[in-house]
Amino acid sequence: MTSIERTAYPRLKRYFTSKELTKIYTPTKSEIAFAYSTSKGQSNIFNLIVLLKAFQRLGYFPKLSEIPNSIINHIRGCLKMPSEIVLGYENNKTMYRHRVAIREYLKVNAFDKNARHLAVLAVHESAKVMDNHADLINVAIGELIKQRYELPGFNTLDRLVRRIRHLVNQKIFNFLIRGLEQEYIEYINSLLDSYPPEKRTPFNNLKQLPKRPTRNHLNDLLVHLTWLETLGNIKPFLDQITATKIQHFAAEAKVLTASEMKAITLPKRITILLCLIYSAQVQTRDNLIEMFLKKMRSIHNKAKEELEKLRQKQQSTLEKLLGVFTNVLEIFVDEPINTEVLGQVNQVFAPAGGAQQLLNECEAVNAYKGNNYLPLVWRFYKSHRRVFFQLLSALKFSSTTSEQSVVDALKFLIENSHRRGEFIKDIAVAIMVRT
Repeated sequence: MTSIERTAYPRLKRYFTSKELTKIYTPTKSEIAFAYSTSKGQSNIFNLIVLLKAFQRLGYFPKLSEIPNSIINHIRGCLKMPSEIVLGYENNKTMYRHRVAIREYLKVNAFDKNARHLAVLAVHESAKVMDNHADLINVAIGELIKQRYELPGFNTLDRLVRRIRHLVNQKIFNFLIRGLEQEYIEYINSLLDSYPPEKRTPFNNLKQLPKRPTRNHLNDLLVHLTWLETLGNIKPFLDQITATKIQHFAAEAKVLTASEMKAITLPKRITILLCLIYSAQVQTRDNLIEMFLKKMRSIHNKAKEELEKLRQKQQSTLEKLLGVFTNVLEIFVDEPINTEVLGQVNQVFAPAGGAQQLLNECEAVNAYKGNNYLPLVWRFYKSHRRVFFQLLSALKFSSTTSEQSVVDALKFLIENSHRRGEFIKDIAVAIMVRT
């Protein structure tokens, strides 16, 4: 049975603050007048008001023994009754009469066949889109409160929801399995069989957890996705099942062992197996993307760190280039430009390796200006190139808008992944034609 604490079923607290007692359990003048007009004798009036305030809070009549003393004492004090007046009925008929009067006063109907029917309809409709037992109990509670009905005992609601959810799910299981071929059913069912030498079932592989984003683990996950896709395209089989129920069925299958799965009826077994396969396919793709993003972030961070190291190493180069350039400027400022001046410039360049060497060093410095670390990415990326292209080929990309440029770019990359040249000739020609 579902724990009552996980639902919205109203319950009385054990302890209350003075503020809570005053706000919730202080009887109004009209309520006191109602009690005095309905019953006679201090004891009966006291019992009636305590029941009224408890029912207002709960939506049902609790056992008198379950009402905390703090509530009882607070109401007794509000009514200015002596401590000798205690909660309790000498005659049960009086208690039943009080309950009827309270329902009429609050315009609430007793729980009956019509209330049960309304609760069943609400739960049946909700069970098509959700599966959590506590949530379905909350649906029944909400519907009964909305329709101004007294709430039944929690066990009554629990049994009602359990029965309706079972009927709805059985209908889903039977509908799904009728759409499958017998050969495919047997194939999916065989995932629960163990095979030597591993003595593990393929079912255990469906519950595989993601690993750290290393290159080897990325390869392993790609192999795992390839295997999962050999189990078929599951999504069309689950079109009539909501995402919430798919997640719930998959979670149910994940916590069971192969032997426990075999003990389940075939329609349910195949359904939750398919939900687990579909969830594993989705989760594996998500894990691949997450691993890819983490690895690319790591590659970029390494390139940034390398750029910082290069900057520190280039400090002396910058100082040398600045010194040479200063000498050149002094020549141009002091002397008119002629062949002799150019000869003096060459003399300045010579100790630093000559004009070409200085130009190469300038280009090296300029390559990383403005925090441009991208030229350094290749060094850390190249060892992952093959597996990244495998990942792109394994996943199917589509645009969420009419803009297809990114998808087209990915397609182009995959088609040209075998090329090793610095440039792609076709693209170079296309660019020349456009310009």
